[in-house]
Amino acid sequence: MTPKFKLDQHFLKDEPVLNKIIASSELKPDDIILEIGPGKGILTSALAKKASKIIAIELDPGFKPYLDKLPANVEVHYNNALNIIRRLRFNKIIANIPYAISEPLLKKLFKTDFELAVLLVGKGFYSTIAGKDSKGSELDSKWAVITPIFFEINKVTDVSRDAFEPRPRTDSVLITLKKRESKLSLAEQIIKELVLQEDKKLSNALLTGFARVEKLTQKQAKEKVSGLNLPEKLLDKKIAYLSNRQFMLIYNSLTCNHRISAE
Repeated sequence: MTPKFKLDQHFLKDEPVLNKIIASSELKPDDIILEIGPGKGILTSALAKKASKIIAIELDPGFKPYLDKLPANVEVHYNNALNIIRRLRFNKIIANIPYAISEPLLKKLFKTDFELAVLLVGKGFYSTIAGKDSKGSELDSKWAVITPIFFEINKVTDVSRDAFEPRPRTDSVLITLKKRESKLSLAEQIIKELVLQEDKKLSNALLTGFARVEKLTQKQAKEKVSGLNLPEKLLDKKIAYLSNRQFMLIYNSLTCNHRISAE
């Protein structure tokens, strides 16, 4: 079928890359895998041979003739993954992420319980979450602060745009995400609280975060927020609408505040 460019459809045709995705998935017989964007079901079919169940989410019903031929342990949902991912139960995720949904999908994953995600992401987006550009220079990115708070990020391999048909506009990177197990600093714990309360105003989320993390009274939490010296206009803004610059200002204020407190 003809790829739909408006849906970011690029079919992975490189067999060595497919094999790396499967190897990185650490498949076990009792795994329940969520696959986002199965397309023609080539990877889906291979996964179905090694896992208990595959839950495949495909936005384009035009793939139905292909996906109808998959094994019985494949359950297909024709929907937008962003709308239903948190209603499904699985322990691993595999996805060739369309560029347009990279950031919103990552935000969904922060609030989703799973063991391992194996993701093909655009090279630019990988730089954003890793905090380094292709030359190794540091990037001032809120996603480079947030993502490692939730996940251990592992780069598996670079993937050339030539591995896809049609060729996308950029190269990709195969990565894995696992839930972070190492201890968070106080500042990181506050940041995590903010991310999980993105529908709230910054002032309210900071109060809740300080109260929970440091076991403070409401009065003590207010003193902590006041000590950050953030502009009132910023404190009144919803977390979901914070710009990269505004978020980094908050992060720098938190890290500086806790460093001073510790000393």
